[in-house]
Amino acid sequence: MANSRLKIIVGILVSSFTFLSSAQCPVIECPVDVVNNNDSSMCDAIVIYSMPTVTDTCGLLNTQVFNYTGTQESFIVPAGITNITVDAYGAQGGTNSPGTNINYGGHVQADIAVTPGTVIYVNVGEKPMGLTGGWNGGGNGETAGIGGGGASDIRIGGTTLTDRMVVAGGAGGGGFWSGQEVHGGLGGGLIGGTGYRVSIANIGGDPGTQTSSGNGTCGSFNNPICTGGFGFGGAPSACGCEGYGGGGGWYGGAGSGNCRGGGGGSSYTDPLATNVTHSQGVRIGNGEITISWVASITTPIITQIAGMASGSTFPLGVTVNTFVTENQGGLDTCSFTITVVDAEIPTINCLSDIEVCEGTSINSPSTSDNCPGEVVNYTLSGVTTGLGGSNINSVMFNIGTTLVAFVVTDAAGNQDSCSFNVIVNPLPTVNISPFAIDSICDYNQAIVLPMGSPVSGVYSGTGVSGTNFDPSQASQGTNWITYTYTDSIGCVNSDSTSIYVDGCANLEEGFQLIKISAYPNPTNGLVTISFANFNDVVDFTLTTLDGKIVHQEMGYSDSSISVDLSLEPKGVYLIQIESDQTRRTLKLIKN
Repeated sequence: MANSRLKIIVGILVSSFTFLSSAQCPVIECPVDVVNNNDSSMCDAIVIYSMPTVTDTCGLLNTQVFNYTGTQESFIVPAGITNITVDAYGAQGGTNSPGTNINYGGHVQADIAVTPGTVIYVNVGEKPMGLTGGWNGGGNGETAGIGGGGASDIRIGGTTLTDRMVVAGGAGGGGFWSGQEVHGGLGGGLIGGTGYRVSIANIGGDPGTQTSSGNGTCGSFNNPICTGGFGFGGAPSACGCEGYGGGGGWYGGAGSGNCRGGGGGSSYTDPLATNVTHSQGVRIGNGEITISWVASITTPIITQIAGMASGSTFPLGVTVNTFVTENQGGLDTCSFTITVVDAEIPTINCLSDIEVCEGTSINSPSTSDNCPGEVVNYTLSGVTTGLGGSNINSVMFNIGTTLVAFVVTDAAGNQDSCSFNVIVNPLPTVNISPFAIDSICDYNQAIVLPMGSPVSGVYSGTGVSGTNFDPSQASQGTNWITYTYTDSIGCVNSDSTSIYVDGCANLEEGFQLIKISAYPNPTNGLVTISFANFNDVVDFTLTTLDGKIVHQEMGYSDSSISVDLSLEPKGVYLIQIESDQTRRTLKLIKN
């Protein structure tokens, strides 16, 4: 008889069977699209989603639903049935929260091979309402705390804990303490959820696993007094504050005092079970077990043909997950999307105000982001410059104070910013007078060095000792004397002059009193360099402080030369004059 349904309801045990034909067979339904923010400090996110569900509308589908009764019930495998599907939900943990507490029970779905006529014992977990833990393994609470939820299981071949074939873990007890939410650990999964208060940083009872229960809190962390065990959740005893029981499960979660949630119980399936799915923290209220079996057809198989599995690390953007199911020659597909959004703001490590000397460069603040490729822009006096995250060492800051503002932007448009002042101090003005003579042949008598300004500078060079020059310690030929001054801020500048040390032969013919000058100095553009009392050819070079040649003349014989610096940047330049008879260096400032 097509499209007919018969339901028999006795108490709270519901049995049903359906025979359908001439319809889509099977039908798969995907969950809704999921949108997740990236995980902290990561450019992706671990996403757990609900698996698609399949309804096979061809053939005879039978179901029997078991709700919580507080007693063990039984189910006899019908004749001709060799495989059943068990859909089990563990109970939610108890809670005294005025709002909604998410300490939900676990879910297990599995196919179990059976023998017709076998008795299956069914135990459905309870959500407790008070201190006493939920039936079927929930741990007790203490004082105003609430007990943990009971597990739901089926047992084959006996009624003991070791006869359990499928177990859906119950959740740990949770509640509300001193205005703070106390979360019981989620039930289910091969490892249950950890209990905590407000955030996982305030950890409570450990979860149950496949091999043991963890410890809870009772005056101290990891206290074994609160541990659960095989088939039961732990309970705090004389721990103070409010104590919450652990959830029941294959192994029960630990209970927890000190106003922290109890741990969730773990789920379990027999190693021979097939088509197993585990979901953690999905059941509200008491547990439930549904046993289903289908006559004369095979169980539909769900296969993922695109996308990534639940629990995978999904990249930024949209991932399409597509599933297909097949049974008795029928096919159906469905798709949904996982979208991971970069919601994390990049960081920029702002510098303090920087005080530097004229001509000194600075580096940009360092930046970081969970996704590489952030872009940095900066502004100087209201002008924005693209930087790309490197540095600003090519910027020559003006003397005085300049406000520098940085903005870092990631690919998703998230931003951070900072600003600081760059305070540039001018280099001190330093001068050293030339020697009264340009050459000396008296090797035996030290002479006083020319006066330097400011007077607290330091002389250096071959033959220099303090403020004296000793020709006997110098080299024959041109000897350069440098006068260096450091001001109170630490800015350094220097000036140089030279003297020629000779053996006195043909001194009057070879050397004259040479005067070299540059004017105006400082200059705004055109500068003239003159050579007085000099009848030789010279090599003339004008450079920046870092050695870049601005103008050069080789074998120059005129008495002066003019250079236009109008198009050159502001700063300090060096004029170098060299011939067979002399070598001089002058400092030139361009405003």
